[in-house]
Amino acid sequence: MVTEHQGRPRLEDVAREAGVSPSTASRVLNGSARKVADTYRERVVAAASRIGYATNLAAQATARGHYPAVGLVVGDIRDNFFGRVTAGVLEEAARHGLPVNLFSAQGDPERERALVDQLRRQRPQHLVLVRKRDTSATADSALLSILRDFEREGGHVVVVGETGHAFTTVEPPDVAGGRALAKSLVGLGYRSCAAFVRDTEIGSSRDRLDGLRIVLSAAGIALADDRVIRAEQSVVGGIRAAAELLRRCGRDGLPEVVIGLEDALAYGAVEEFRRNGIEVPGDIAVAGYGGRDLERDTEAGRLLTTVVSPLEEMGRIAVLRCIDPTTAPVALPEPEVLVGPSTPART
Repeated sequence: MVTEHQGRPRLEDVAREAGVSPSTASRVLNGSARKVADTYRERVVAAASRIGYATNLAAQATARGHYPAVGLVVGDIRDNFFGRVTAGVLEEAARHGLPVNLFSAQGDPERERALVDQLRRQRPQHLVLVRKRDTSATADSALLSILRDFEREGGHVVVVGETGHAFTTVEPPDVAGGRALAKSLVGLGYRSCAAFVRDTEIGSSRDRLDGLRIVLSAAGIALADDRVIRAEQSVVGGIRAAAELLRRCGRDGLPEVVIGLEDALAYGAVEEFRRNGIEVPGDIAVAGYGGRDLERDTEAGRLLTTVVSPLEEMGRIAVLRCIDPTTAPVALPEPEVLVGPSTPART
């Protein structure tokens, strides 16, 4: 039943409707760091909705210096990596009654810094920044300065994906993903391989390669440097890397499996091998990483063995770390290897 109220509903009205104390209703609706049991939280949120209570965010920002919301800046919402992390942020923020202000930098570092600075001026309590490594020291220092200002002014910053800075960070489990993929391939009987990587200076590429080598080395399998080919992150990059591998090895010297440490590289490798009359998987196996561009209703998606990281969980954990920065880091689930026809078991 909906209770009728004269004028604008007040916090006390929400508490009465939910059957909780005003302090509990305030903790739910005003973004307190003190935890509220899910049962009470759901009752308060439902009650606020029923009676039409609206939190005055501007007033809270004036009174407290920040208002209870999550500012979310992602590198490029069109990229499935950012989209999946965003989904996790939205889901967890909704559980805690926190609105999310979402901005996409559209792949532009200057825009990213401008958006972060804009959010700092708007004063949400929490800021989640989802990004890939920026190797520009000058650009990085400008962004870091803004993030430090945000924290000095009492906000909470969590960075998803970036490493090496003094902020709370949720890192993708790329070493674990590389290990899981290598373990799967070794279990399928592969004993020689090559790897196509985006850039070993980028943390994700380096970590995936390190994970591969840890397991391969333990199995007595060498991944020589001349079998690691750097390429741009695209299908064209995979085509060029496969052409380079053919030049180095010749058709008769190819490894049993090629691992593209981005799915796009693996797709390009498949295309180039087939163009040269080399069947995948008949003559050579190919595996990818990321599951970002994976479409199971396409031939490439049905074919490719790949690794799917727990990106939604990374987004959820980022919100939890914002709400309680003192909480111990939460362990991420292990990346999942999806074995497809591109890597059949070897007899």
